[in-house]
Amino acid sequence: AKKLDKKYYAKGESIYVLHRRTLQTAKSIIDLINDIPADDLFLELYMLVKDKEFGSFVGRYQYVLEIAKEKPDTFAEQLYEFYLKMSADIKKNNYYQGFFEFMSYFQNEDMQAMDAKRQLVYRAYVNLLMNQTEFLRKNKFELNKMVAGVSTKGELIEVDDICPSLDFCVHEIEHIALMTPDKLTPDTMLKVYAKRGYKVNSWEDTEILRITQQLHTNVVAYLTPYINEFTIDIIPQASFSPVLGEYLKDVPVLVKNSDAFKETLCHRRKTLSANGLKIHFENSTFTKDVLLKEIYHNGAIVCLYRIETSQGETAGFYNTQTNQFVSMFTHTEEQTTLLGNYIENTILWCYAAFVGSDTSILPTAESYNEYLSDPNAEITFTSIGGKLRVPTETKHIRTIAGDDRYETEVKHISGYIRKLPDGQKASERAVTLAQSLGYDLADNETYVQPFERSSWIIRK
Repeated sequence: AKKLDKKYYAKGESIYVLHRRTLQTAKSIIDLINDIPADDLFLELYMLVKDKEFGSFVGRYQYVLEIAKEKPDTFAEQLYEFYLKMSADIKKNNYYQGFFEFMSYFQNEDMQAMDAKRQLVYRAYVNLLMNQTEFLRKNKFELNKMVAGVSTKGELIEVDDICPSLDFCVHEIEHIALMTPDKLTPDTMLKVYAKRGYKVNSWEDTEILRITQQLHTNVVAYLTPYINEFTIDIIPQASFSPVLGEYLKDVPVLVKNSDAFKETLCHRRKTLSANGLKIHFENSTFTKDVLLKEIYHNGAIVCLYRIETSQGETAGFYNTQTNQFVSMFTHTEEQTTLLGNYIENTILWCYAAFVGSDTSILPTAESYNEYLSDPNAEITFTSIGGKLRVPTETKHIRTIAGDDRYETEVKHISGYIRKLPDGQKASERAVTLAQSLGYDLADNETYVQPFERSSWIIRK
């Protein structure tokens, strides 16, 4: 760290902090795999992806993790250059989506129950890949931007960091402690944080800020494979406060087994509207609003959600094919289990009440209170219909090469269930596809896959 500080601190804050973040990642990976015997680690690395098709990504990242075990000092020194080379390759070949799918595989597996050794390997992989996104930004030194997804035109999508320059504070304090420890005073922390707009009075305050940022960072990272210009509004606009305290008594408690939600979502009778579904909770003890959107992804319908509560916003997704529900509240402690159960069951109730086939699960406050206790809540469902829209209201225009008179306006059509004319039946393929996606079609219905429609328009 001292060598890095001497070399990069004077070159500018962004350059210095990016090197610091990379060194921090290297140290975390070395610590995670430190107690795993080399042969066991190499076998685990092979077994994790032996049946997966991720192309050249697998070999290159696997090799780097092997170096982390065999030559940790070399790994720490060379990781920055490795990230630069990988990001150049990904950008040149527009491999953004492939990389995000690769990262998503390890993130999702890391959330599953497994033996401790394998968990450490997954965690090391996730840390390695998440820090790679630092180098995928359009400008890698814009450190207050976060990679969030890929547009349908293959362009990288970025969002603002919800706690800008927060870790700059940590790195500056560490630099002072490392290089000029005599300048450390009781007020150093307060001044360093205040300089970047953060009012703190204790180390506990800084830890709350760190966890707040980490929660948001994880939300964005887990959603990245599913975010495009049509789903960007799933990303939370406000942070979720991680302070566990008095508000927990206001969180609706699960009062009834909710296995029926996932069961009915395997037999859905309709799709969400093209632009999603909004559910408003009036007079709730904790919930304010929910936004749901469906996306067709890797042969499955995935329901994305954003939920706003009195403590802020968070987001995640539910895969209707694997029944995997993802939120940032892992079920490890009693308090976070309460939040995790609340979020999962609230989201699945909203989704099942609107699209499910179980007539006992209805979009009413009475139905909600059968599963979660929130007796004063008034609940309103609003389907956001019409043609698929970009939340930013930006039109999709592509020019036609060789002809400057015209351009194409591209419209993306969401998958939907439609009625057939009298006497007609859905094709066997349509029925099979619908069943594979969890839809139960009536005899006079068919399922239309998502598609893109282009129209030539005269250039204005």
